Amino acid sequence: MYVLVPKQIGDSSMLAGSIPAVDTAAGEVAWTAGAAVAKDAERVYGQRVYKCAVVPPNLNIPPDQDTNSWNDMRPSNRWAPFDPYVQTTQVNRLGSLTYVMKVPFITGLDLRGLTGKRLQIRVTDGVGGADLITPVDTGLNLPRVGWWNYFFGERTAIKSFRIESIPSKSSTVITVTVSADPSQPVGIGWMSIGTWTAFGMTRVGMPSGTQYGANAEIQNYSYRKDFEDGTFRVVPRGSAVNLTLPVIIDAEDANRLFSLIERLKDTPVSVYASSIGKYRYLATVGFISIGWQPHTTVSTSITVNVKGVV
Repeated sequence: MYVLVPKQIGDSSMLAGSIPAVDTAAGEVAWTAGAAVAKDAERVYGQRVYKCAVVPPNLNIPPDQDTNSWNDMRPSNRWAPFDPYVQTTQVNRLGSLTYVMKVPFITGLDLRGLTGKRLQIRVTDGVGGADLITPVDTGLNLPRVGWWNYFFGERTAIKSFRIESIPSKSSTVITVTVSADPSQPVGIGWMSIGTWTAFGMTRVGMPSGTQYGANAEIQNYSYRKDFEDGTFRVVPRGSAVNLTLPVIIDAEDANRLFSLIERLKDTPVSVYASSIGKYRYLATVGFISIGWQPHTTVSTSITVNVKGVV
């Protein structure tokens, strides 16, 4: 099992070429002290988008300090992938979006909620430096299998992508681009960059890592209202993937991993059970809780529960 311990991404991480702090191409407008604003207008302040509920009596008070006049709606387009939710994505972003970030001493990243036709990722040693991994350039649709599917079937959209083996350096720069046709929406719902930590054994001949019996559950939050005549109305909402993973770890490593999970208890993190392709569905983003039990003198048995986020 692997957990991505995330790095904090802030304004200082963003380099030239990134999606703008105020995405005017997508219709975002910056809040400006003293500027007139109409009811229902949206303004970007800090990393959030606020909607005017009533015309503010004092136009110099920022939206986050005037909750009577402003409603906090969502993160701005730049910061949509860095909020706690997987399905919060950019609004009215068409054609392409790019993030260029300097994030030192990381080993991997996880992208989810991808919308678009193509994903490109470069990881370099500094801006314009040598590639640290083979550049990624892939379509965001799985190829059709078989002649019937080729002519008549729909292609399955790829919604997630992860990299697991970035060399850890102080000057790492990551460039992520999602593109599509100019009139088509693009988006990234979740982006986590950090260090992958393995939960397993290093002793030869010992059972290690995720065991058989792992479980993935899709939790659907859509609401169905039933009526007396048998009809119903469905209100579509998000969904999440919950995981239950039995894992064997090295007893000598249990204290370190216990402390790590304590630090991550209030943070949604990327988790996956195995690098084997057929178990790719055993992956999610969520909050981790773990039960710990000494298994033998050299191993500890843990039950990992991950409550997925929408």
